[in-house]
Amino acid sequence: MKKFLAILLCVLMVATLAACGGNSGGSSGGSSSGSSSSGEASGGSEGGDGGPIIGGTYISPSDGEPATLNPDAISDDFNYAIVQNLFPRLYKLNNAFQAVPDLATSYELSDDALTYTFHLRDNAVWTDGEPVTSEDVLYTFNEIIDKQYAFASVFQFVDSIEAPDDHTVVFKMTDPDGSFLSNVSWYGTFVLPKHVLEGTDWMTNDDFSNNPVTCGPFKFDQWNKGTDVQIVRDDNYWGEHTAYLDRVIYTVISDPSTMYQAWLNGEVDEMPASYIPATDLDGIIADTDNYYTVEQVWPSPWYITFNIKEGPFADPLVREAIMYGVDRQDVSTKATGGYKPANDHFIPDNFETAVNDEAKQADYDVAKAQELLEQAGYTKNADGYYFETTFTVMSGFDDFCKVIADHMEKMGIKVTLDVLDFNIWSEQVMDNYNFEITALGGFQGPDVLGTTRRWTTDGSTNIAQYSNPEVDELAKKAVAAATDEERDGYIKEIQTHLRKDIPMILVVNYADYQPFKNYIKGNNYVSEAEGGSMEHVGFSEMTDVWLDEH
Repeated sequence: MKKFLAILLCVLMVATLAACGGNSGGSSGGSSSGSSSSGEASGGSEGGDGGPIIGGTYISPSDGEPATLNPDAISDDFNYAIVQNLFPRLYKLNNAFQAVPDLATSYELSDDALTYTFHLRDNAVWTDGEPVTSEDVLYTFNEIIDKQYAFASVFQFVDSIEAPDDHTVVFKMTDPDGSFLSNVSWYGTFVLPKHVLEGTDWMTNDDFSNNPVTCGPFKFDQWNKGTDVQIVRDDNYWGEHTAYLDRVIYTVISDPSTMYQAWLNGEVDEMPASYIPATDLDGIIADTDNYYTVEQVWPSPWYITFNIKEGPFADPLVREAIMYGVDRQDVSTKATGGYKPANDHFIPDNFETAVNDEAKQADYDVAKAQELLEQAGYTKNADGYYFETTFTVMSGFDDFCKVIADHMEKMGIKVTLDVLDFNIWSEQVMDNYNFEITALGGFQGPDVLGTTRRWTTDGSTNIAQYSNPEVDELAKKAVAAATDEERDGYIKEIQTHLRKDIPMILVVNYADYQPFKNYIKGNNYVSEAEGGSMEHVGFSEMTDVWLDEH
């Protein structure tokens, strides 16, 4: 489970949100030929100003293959972009990080914040023709809770789930949970068909995993193992409108350089920004004849964290020295071309009302860093180093960590970079706590309470294994807070403890400058006012995407 949670929170942005930086090869330039799509467009309304074209195939590359198409059994980032188009949730997160209706049309929260009542659509059907009812919701979520599937923690404060009729679901809570709506709208909470899955084990039900009965804007078509997963428009979709595209193909291209060249050559329609070489990105952004570029800031900062139980970083003075000795602005410039700005706080800057300016990270001061190392009892050896360490690095963070390692060298710490494949890194760092200093990124949402996973004692991505009872108690109070203002107050107080203990150092915010080819319309990265669909679909939901003539 740890490993899959790591995949979720560290790698989620690699394939789709680009949370891990990469430097793939490839020359600059671009092609808008889009041969993968144009030949398959069928009839429909006119393109351009005439409205959406019905038809066409959209090809989306991924650097990995799903383990399953069951969206709730495990935390599988390689299926997330796919399953958002196949299964509903009660509410879903749109691409502006807001919970919006999906299978449910509305909900009410009782005055004591202990009862959520969701009202379901009455026209939703599974692809086998069976209606979707409250029994499917009860079955799905009770199964997640009973079997402790990947995101059972979403329901940690749920006392019972009831279905007074076919289209109403009621959650009775033991305690108020300010994160419940956001979390039930996010990951591992898709509604599944009871009549298909009841009595089976989701982990071993290969029939459903490989050929699922679905209920989304698209339906499953084929899975060519090792090559691609293909979905097609579901003309019985119950939403506002059926999808425009005929087909979406999720093709596996494991090498970033090969993926980039495929995008330039028009063999795929999109490209994670992190796999576009920094040397080429400026030129692509400037090439408005072929591309438009969307900026989006995610609560997914890149940060470093420590083994705080043994080794040199068990001493908080040494961790504080690193905070002073890492020039976050220099990392932004050299590792990201300045596209990802330096972060001054201990939570993502996106959560503006919760950041504590009184508990900011220290400004760069290498002399202060060396002073702290000497206070910790270190003296320089004949080679000018206070001590040596190994920086255990997940593949994809190489350049980011190289700049940080250079800063550490300047302050007098000899650094060896150990770059590992993600699975090996996960086993060594997360499972076995075998490291001294490491780095990662990942989504710290969907709201500010999502940051707690990084530093509460039982947090799923508390890599440092940091434990502070006062922080844990404040986090519990934040979850149960009656108002946003009260919640933000607790989060601000937590930051004073993080500033003192320094279990991690946030280095840069994740700002995504994502180029798209001009023929891609209805983009979920773009606001509705500008012709996109950001406000009512998730980041990889394809319902509103259509392909203009090109």
